[in-house]
Amino acid sequence: MFEDETMVQFVIKTSKFCNLRCRYCYEYPELGNRQAILPEQLDVMYHHIANYYQNFDQPTYIDFVWHGGEPLLQKPDFYWKTFERQKEIFGELAPYVKNSVQTNLTVLNPERINLLKYGFDSVGVSIDLFGGLRVDQSGTDSVSTVLDNLDKLRDAQIPYGCITVLTQLNLPYLKEIYQFYEQMNVSFRLLPLFKGAFDNQHQGFEITAQEVLKAFCQLVDFWLESEDIVMVKPIVEHMEQILRHYTPHAQPIFYDKREQESVYLVNTNGEVYSYADAYEGLSHGNIFTTSLAELVAGEAHQKVIEQAESRMVATCSQCPYFGSCSGYPVAEGSLEYNEFDETGAIRCIVSQGTLAHIEKRFKQAGIINPETGELTLDPISFSKTPAALDCPV
Repeated sequence: MFEDETMVQFVIKTSKFCNLRCRYCYEYPELGNRQAILPEQLDVMYHHIANYYQNFDQPTYIDFVWHGGEPLLQKPDFYWKTFERQKEIFGELAPYVKNSVQTNLTVLNPERINLLKYGFDSVGVSIDLFGGLRVDQSGTDSVSTVLDNLDKLRDAQIPYGCITVLTQLNLPYLKEIYQFYEQMNVSFRLLPLFKGAFDNQHQGFEITAQEVLKAFCQLVDFWLESEDIVMVKPIVEHMEQILRHYTPHAQPIFYDKREQESVYLVNTNGEVYSYADAYEGLSHGNIFTTSLAELVAGEAHQKVIEQAESRMVATCSQCPYFGSCSGYPVAEGSLEYNEFDETGAIRCIVSQGTLAHIEKRFKQAGIINPETGELTLDPISFSKTPAALDCPV
């Protein structure tokens, strides 16, 4: 994608049904529910989305991120048929439509390998490597199965990226996690533990904002010490922001939720949420019954827009990196890993702290001249990671 092009993601909760019982899963109470979105409901959703984005002056790339539960528990034919319906319904917009999947990669056979290779545009695999939290119903760790299936993806020449959830249990193994992806030459996202489905679900492996910040700073240092380029999110994004911060006459960027929402989550029942407000009773409405234009303009959506803007005004306006960082971490990010000061404003612990650490390390490395503030070396030619890694959930 070029800088003047935009992308929106629709994270589709295909079904909550799952063969694993990951101890931190925010869908935990519904993992035995086999109800899935119906093909005809998807058709209605496609019509609503196509009708909305066809009115834009500039093309918008639309990425459907198929999520769960475990989305590959659906028969491959379910996806083949809905991909064909996408082409029919989106018409001239079809070239701008992509499909990603986020899978636990524990159910794999030739038909599903074929689907991943020729059906989906990108594949994201969830694996934590350490900690023993991604278990099946008998309590057996899934990591060995997933590693075997990663080999099958490589044998089939299927590109993939990974998501590793950061918890207290795998925090001591951060170096080993980084080295695993470095040796595999695989990009990954380190995703801090997301809020749970019920109180005390994360007892024993919860992490604090300061621990997340420390982990991100360690990843920065690992990256600078490595001879290989490891595309690890959100670290490379923060590096881009610091480079922009020190680039003369760089055009500032600001996240404008009112102008263009970047991520929508569609629940199995059709209820639509912004990422920051998922399942918090702040649904914008139902995309199976209501046009996207009505949902975007609706009172519920306007309310969450105002809340996001208020957070950015209270927090980002005083940040030295604002404009290089768009403010997205405060507008849409997980508020669990920030703190509130005495005025009620959010203290952006993780993102701002990571940016400050990168700035310091770049100056120490001579990438930024500490006296003049000039860039002396572009440390990386940043490229795009697989679209599935952009999935925030």
